[in-house]
Amino acid sequence: MNLKVNIMTNNKEQNAYKKAKKRLDEERGFYMHVIIYVVMNIAITIFQYALDGNKDWLIWVITLRPLLWGIGLLCHGLWTFRRNIKWFKNTIYSKQWEERKIMEIMKDDDFKF
Repeated sequence: MNLKVNIMTNNKEQNAYKKAKKRLDEERGFYMHVIIYVVMNIAITIFQYALDGNKDWLIWVITLRPLLWGIGLLCHGLWTFRRNIKWFKNTIYSKQWEERKIMEIMKDDDFKF
């Protein structure tokens, strides 16, 4: 009996460790994305000004690139920190929604035994 409890405890600890490791990897990936975003946008802006000078079309390129990339970065951040955002917990990406939906489907007439 004691061995079974230890195996279950170790299994729970291993699952918790795997989840924590996955979450850490997601956060690390997001922070790397932020660093690359900042460094690359600064470098590209400097090179574009140095090579092309001050042209009207250049302003659009300089503003659109970080804006569009920033939207992608925002989405990456929302996905990475979705567990900490209250309104995100009720979306189709949450476990609570998934479990609630499964219960609704199981209550449906087609799934009754």
